Amino acid sequence: MILQSSISLIIFTFLCVNGQSVVNDAKLDNQEIRCLVCDASVKELTAIVKATDSSKTVKIGGHRLDPQGNYDAPKTVPLTQSEIYLSEVIDTVCNKMDDYVRGIWKSNGTLTIIKMVNDGKMNPYMSELDFVQDEDLNRSLKYYCESIMGEWEENIIKYYQEQMDNIEETFCIHESGICPPKLISKSEL
Repeated sequence: MILQSSISLIIFTFLCVNGQSVVNDAKLDNQEIRCLVCDASVKELTAIVKATDSSKTVKIGGHRLDPQGNYDAPKTVPLTQSEIYLSEVIDTVCNKMDDYVRGIWKSNGTLTIIKMVNDGKMNPYMSELDFVQDEDLNRSLKYYCESIMGEWEENIIKYYQEQMDNIEETFCIHESGICPPKLISKSEL
């Protein structure tokens, strides 16, 4: 993880030094950035959950009696629906924001955040962006992610336990209201 983040920072620095267009972040809307971070972090979370071995299971519940005196035996559920597993993944997913940078699409002037390296290769869309330079080296992306995940963790866990589709739209737009409907992109970058 540290190696990938270091590689991302080196690539970003290289692009900035070697003529890639860079703009100042003074005019950026924090709500729009927060929306983009919500979308990206939920997509990262979904990728981690999907990559988890589907045959792994855990027992939940305890050997207790309910109020009526009935025995409540533990249940076996897939690991990807375990509250403890999902909570641990949520606690680490924001580290992935270290691999993202802010940018403005040259084609239409809209703001985006983009992962610099995918599967060990530089993202092919990097040349289509003007990078947004900020004083915190994009640490605010991780901060936004951590605040979203911290505030909404229980709700996000519920979506994965219910195995919902299109969680980023359901959560980022409809439940949390972090995003207006037009800002969620349908493409995977």
